Amino acid sequence: MRLSYEFAKRIKKKSPESVIIFGGPNYPFDAERQKEFLLSHPDIDFYIYRDGELAFVELLNNLLECNLDASKIKKNRPKITGCHYITEGEIIRGPLATSLSDLDKIPSAYLSGLCDKFLDKKLLPLLQTTRGCPFRCAYCNEGHEYFNDIRRFSSNRIADECKYIAEHTTNPRLMLADANFGMYTEDLEIAKEIAKVKKKYNWPKYFTGIYGKNKKDRVLKAASIIQASILVAAIQSTDKNVLKNINRENVSLDQMIQVAKAKESLEKNTFSELILCLPGDTKKAHFKSNFELMDASIAVIRSHQLIMLPGSELSTEKNRKLYNMVTRFRVTPDTANSYRLFEKTFFAPEIDEICVANSTMPFEDYLECRKFDLTVEIFYNDSIFQELIKFLKLHNISTPSFIMNVHTRATSSGSPLFVLYEDFLRESKELWNSREELIAMLQDPNMIERYTSGELGNNEQLLYRALAIFNHISELHKLAFDVAGELLTESASFDERHRNYLEELFEFSLLRKRDMFLREPDVKKLFHYDFIGLLKTDFKDDPLLYYKPKGVTILFSHTDEQRTLVSRFEKMYGLTKRGLANILSHSFQISRLYRKACIE
Repeated sequence: MRLSYEFAKRIKKKSPESVIIFGGPNYPFDAERQKEFLLSHPDIDFYIYRDGELAFVELLNNLLECNLDASKIKKNRPKITGCHYITEGEIIRGPLATSLSDLDKIPSAYLSGLCDKFLDKKLLPLLQTTRGCPFRCAYCNEGHEYFNDIRRFSSNRIADECKYIAEHTTNPRLMLADANFGMYTEDLEIAKEIAKVKKKYNWPKYFTGIYGKNKKDRVLKAASIIQASILVAAIQSTDKNVLKNINRENVSLDQMIQVAKAKESLEKNTFSELILCLPGDTKKAHFKSNFELMDASIAVIRSHQLIMLPGSELSTEKNRKLYNMVTRFRVTPDTANSYRLFEKTFFAPEIDEICVANSTMPFEDYLECRKFDLTVEIFYNDSIFQELIKFLKLHNISTPSFIMNVHTRATSSGSPLFVLYEDFLRESKELWNSREELIAMLQDPNMIERYTSGELGNNEQLLYRALAIFNHISELHKLAFDVAGELLTESASFDERHRNYLEELFEFSLLRKRDMFLREPDVKKLFHYDFIGLLKTDFKDDPLLYYKPKGVTILFSHTDEQRTLVSRFEKMYGLTKRGLANILSHSFQISRLYRKACIE
């Protein structure tokens, strides 16, 4: 939004007769704030509200009749469908555009070749098969009844686009922008078309887009048709009061968790999202949401901060007052880049408004939740300690109990990770009281330099997860296994044989996961358990059944494919702090970087 407007300002100054038209979800939900928005962005001539295609065509026809003179339209004050504008301090609003029922009437940006210049730059291809969402989530731009009308592109159109992208892209991934893909009968046909493309072109290698919130069986079937797909369970919270406050009551939480539990049989990765500091959220409720998703064996639990999206119901003044929402402003991570127009360089970092406290969650609890979310990222996500966690489960020690004890130990003053958590907390507090205050600060070239260098403005949760895993993997292992040992000592089923296994498991796990950047030579080590056999079963079996009295020698090494992958990551992202975070977030599964273990 800021970047587009900074371009618009410069274009308007250079060429005042240019017509500036904006659209998109950055526009406020309520009428009074819409007027404030347009008055505070005077270089915007017209704003297209909601769906843009039909409204833009009508606006363009009006402009052509006036020889592209925006001032003539504003003087005559016509109410153009889907169009808002300011004239003489007054806002003029046209009626909402009706939904376009036949989406195939919209020309394809892919099939017309307009996206070719992006497809060869390793950017992520994005497709939409269906518009609209039947749910009314208060934090979402599509939570308004306007978007409840479900419309779709034809399966032939989607199939043609998939084939075209497969023939032109250099990115191995495909992402769908649908709000609920997999939930509708028609989605199964789309899934089959994507599967056909995958079989012919070996693309996409990774697919993200299984978001269906209800219709569990259909969602799972879509996931089984599209191999290498990621099942996304956008839970947001498991607390009933929170879900009621954000209008999620018609979403089946039980079905979403059941989808997640099916992931092992489908050999799929599962990803679940929580949002911190929603109305009614508490520290206890946020921790509980994490624990329930751990019990559901979801592979990645990612907690997001609550961004006050301008087009959402939650951002209205009414709801801000109702829930006593305290908000602060921050620079959106990774947006402090330099741009050049008319031979001048400028910066326009995006700005998020995030909720950091409400009537049920004070700021101090919010910070404690942020620290806990980092613990989940480091010690739970991507099944980084799955071997240890499954061993604990054999002794009836729950994953939540283990993670909570790890969190207490990791954040204590004597922890080797204490400084890492304190630095994380410091960056989490990079917040400003107002948008204006932050924008004023960004006028200082020294501050911009701190953002562009990566000193400030990071996604601190992913950054500090990367620093912990890549730079402190030995300390992570020692802490996790020490906590596990203490918990196991209290178990009646834990004996000396299990203790010996735990010691060897520590060595096996660490040798696989350290040196992800190929700096050390291959390693051989003698073990008395067949860890390769256990690895093939995902460590589900009793490890004592794999005891080898004479021992087995295991070789730990990186494959040529891994060396190529790491080399590519280093060239693309570098090994700076921000580079490490990008490598971790783009490697799809961190296990791809582990050394391969085999019996010699």
